[in-house]
Amino acid sequence: MKLKYKFFALLILPFCFSNCNDKNEKAQTTQLSLENKTQLSTKTEIKQKTISTEEAVLIAEKQFKKYLPTILEAHNGYIDSQDTFTGDFTGDGVADVAIYFSLGSNDGGNVIVGQGIALYQNTGTSVKVIAGYEPDYLFNFKKISQGKIYVEKMEYAETDGRCCPSIKTEHVLKISGGKAY
Repeated sequence: MKLKYKFFALLILPFCFSNCNDKNEKAQTTQLSLENKTQLSTKTEIKQKTISTEEAVLIAEKQFKKYLPTILEAHNGYIDSQDTFTGDFTGDGVADVAIYFSLGSNDGGNVIVGQGIALYQNTGTSVKVIAGYEPDYLFNFKKISQGKIYVEKMEYAETDGRCCPSIKTEHVLKISGGKAY
C-alpha cells in the first residue's frame, strides 16, 4: 500500500510543479502586457507633434489674416501696421502670440481709425484665439513680461499737436471672457 502512495505521489508531483510554472508564466505574461500597454500609450502621447514658437506665430498670423477682412470692414479701413510679439501671457510656460494692428481710413487722410491686439494661446500643439483688445484710446504695445501684457495708454494734453500725445500711462491687460481689458 505504501508503495502505491509513493508511486501515485511521484506521478502527481510533476503535474503540480508544471501547474505552478504556468501560474508564474501567466503572471509574467500579464506584467509584460501591462508594460507594453504603458509604452504604447506613451508613444501615442509623443506622436502628438509639439509646435515651436515660430510655428505658433505662423499659425496665429494665418488665423489673423483670415479674420482681418471682418475687422477692416467694421472700421472702413486698411491695415496700416501689424507687428507680432511672443511671450507667455497665459501662465502655462509656453510662449503665446500677440498680434498688434493699426488701421488707417479708407476715406483718406492721416488718421488712425482703429487699433487692437489679437491674443492667441499656444497650447504647445495648437494655437487658438483667446481674446481681442480694441480700446477707444490710442496706445502703444510695450512688452510681454512675467505673464502680463503691458501697453502704454496715450492721451493728448491741451497743447499737444495731433502727432504727439504727451500723456502716457502704463496699463497691464487682463484677459477675461474673450476680451482683454
